Amino acid sequence: MAALTVALATGAAAQNAFSEGDVVLSAGIGIGTAVDVGSRTVVPPLAFHGEYCLLDGLFDANSAVGVGAYVGYAAGRQRYNAYGYDYYTQKINSVMLGVRGALHYRFADRLDTYLGVMLGGNIANTRSEGVWVGAGNPPRYGGFLGDVFLGARYYVIPDLAVYGEFGFGVAYLTLGVSFRL
Repeated sequence: MAALTVALATGAAAQNAFSEGDVVLSAGIGIGTAVDVGSRTVVPPLAFHGEYCLLDGLFDANSAVGVGAYVGYAAGRQRYNAYGYDYYTQKINSVMLGVRGALHYRFADRLDTYLGVMLGGNIANTRSEGVWVGAGNPPRYGGFLGDVFLGARYYVIPDLAVYGEFGFGVAYLTLGVSFRL
């Protein structure tokens, strides 16, 4: 068991965290939603993204550039009331789709830190219950979204990492796992 642990640790430390041609798939759950899903979150923000390393050694041996795709999902509910009575409820399902680009830098073995931007859109589906008695039309959701994000992956074994990411995607903070293919 000790020999296996040493072999895994040595193998993970000997390789770059993100090298040209690498494909990394990530899945995470968010804390605090950045998309409007009403006043009550029903499904917490979920994020899925994949990234391909286009180029490594950009500035030095520790730097790399990656591009990828992003899918985020969150759902919630917004209730409207007057005089203490609910009169209108919207159930909101929000899907965020985007393309991302990131600059990676390895400060330590097995640690991949990155900073990037994302452009995409939020596709919101609403279902209404009740009668809207407010002025004008009920609120609408969705639209164009941009994001700046900062994150880090720590490889516990050569192809499996835990990650954390701050940004304005589907969540302000996302924690999850990443798999290198």
